[in-house]
Amino acid sequence: MNSKWTTARLKDLALINRESYSRSDGWDFVNYLDTGSITKGVIDKITLIDLRHEKLPSRARRKVAPYDIIYSTVRPNQEHYGIIRHPVANMLVSTGFVTITAKEGVDAQYLYYYLSQPQITTYLHAIAEQRVSTYPALNVSDLEELPITVPPLRIQQEIGEMLSCLDAKIDLNDRMNENLEKQAQAIFKSWFVDFEPFRDGEFVDSIIGSIPKGWKVEKLEDLVNIKYGKDHRSLSDGDIPVYGSGGLIRYISEAIYTSESVLIPRKGTLNNVMLVNHPFWSVDTMFYTEINKPNFAKFLFQLLKRKDLASMNVGSAVPSMTVALLNQIRFVLPPDEILEQFERVTNPFYLKIENNRRQNQILAALRDTLLPKLMSGEIEVPVV
Repeated sequence: MNSKWTTARLKDLALINRESYSRSDGWDFVNYLDTGSITKGVIDKITLIDLRHEKLPSRARRKVAPYDIIYSTVRPNQEHYGIIRHPVANMLVSTGFVTITAKEGVDAQYLYYYLSQPQITTYLHAIAEQRVSTYPALNVSDLEELPITVPPLRIQQEIGEMLSCLDAKIDLNDRMNENLEKQAQAIFKSWFVDFEPFRDGEFVDSIIGSIPKGWKVEKLEDLVNIKYGKDHRSLSDGDIPVYGSGGLIRYISEAIYTSESVLIPRKGTLNNVMLVNHPFWSVDTMFYTEINKPNFAKFLFQLLKRKDLASMNVGSAVPSMTVALLNQIRFVLPPDEILEQFERVTNPFYLKIENNRRQNQILAALRDTLLPKLMSGEIEVPVV
């Protein structure tokens, strides 16, 4: 570490829980962020609450300003933290967060990335587990007393900017993928739900309504074999992704299936259907599909994305799906040439989505490799 680097407590570098909301603020609405709705800086959902007609949740109290850091005090190992660079209007976060506002002479982004290091999360979680409570939770003082390594401000700014640029590119790729997916969804709806390109043709009655002549009503079992995933824990590390109902789990050395497939949750988050067009492994909470018809995978993916699979839950404590239920799903199957055309139109979208995902994996690995080295001074940042 450079001799100009110092160590300070977090409370010396930042204001903790700087400002709270009160009725005297007179807001008509609130944009509320709960602790479970942000993970490692990625916001899943902000809830709009109309205060003229709805009651504000009791925990919706902490105000956030630009570049405030929010850090969940409950179970730090779940990594519910982030930096709110550009808050939406009337934004409040849960009192389950500590809000951290960098003081003058401290770079907020540097402070955020310092707090996001895995060793810091592990350290804070170990403290939380020592508390006498029903679940691991931090006291505000635990964060206030946290020692922080502090380089000169200019170096803080360079480190913060370097890491934020990587995160910004990851976020841009994610938003691009979301847009591409919405385009594919819109095309599917236009063609196979509203039948817009085929309106000038003849329609016939079917057991699920009026459909274009020459199209068929099929069951999923007629075109797809639904297979169970398997345990992966005994397999060695590699470059093959392992998927569960919550998403990517790890990478291993072998694949359970190598062709394009649609993955369907068996347990857990039942609506989290995935399209995979590379070799993969699926765990036992996730079905995978062997598809028996050319150009059918992307059609099937969009079909199941439109289904509320969660409403088909047969579990009690844990949401559950069965092969029998999936096999009986009925749908309208277009002629082969229409399926082929849908494949040609949407395949470039999914190639780009996959390319962006791979790029994000590389960027995230680079960020995670640089982070501890930058924070310790092992790698020096050129200051311009």
